[in-house]
Amino acid sequence: MDKINIQSMGEITRNAPKQKTSASHENGFAEKLKESIMEVNQRQQNANQAIEKVVNGEIDIHEGMLKIQEADISMRLLLQVRRKVMDAYTEIMRMQL
Repeated sequence: MDKINIQSMGEITRNAPKQKTSASHENGFAEKLKESIMEVNQRQQNANQAIEKVVNGEIDIHEGMLKIQEADISMRLLLQVRRKVMDAYTEIMRMQL
């Protein structure tokens, strides 16, 4: 068996390209959460516009109700995600090091 030269292995690891963590990976969860909040806000605005269109007779009530339900479901989902995040934060804060 050949002996492994440890020093040459050190040179290989020193010369290896460093992995860069992009800002998108560092802020991945925060960015996704922000995007989700913006999407829920957009759905709420679409629901408000649909209500106005129903009142003006531009769309029928079924289309308006679909937009309202879509906004309601997305808001409920966002609230559940918020609750889970807060529960996880509380659990982490309780951990003893």
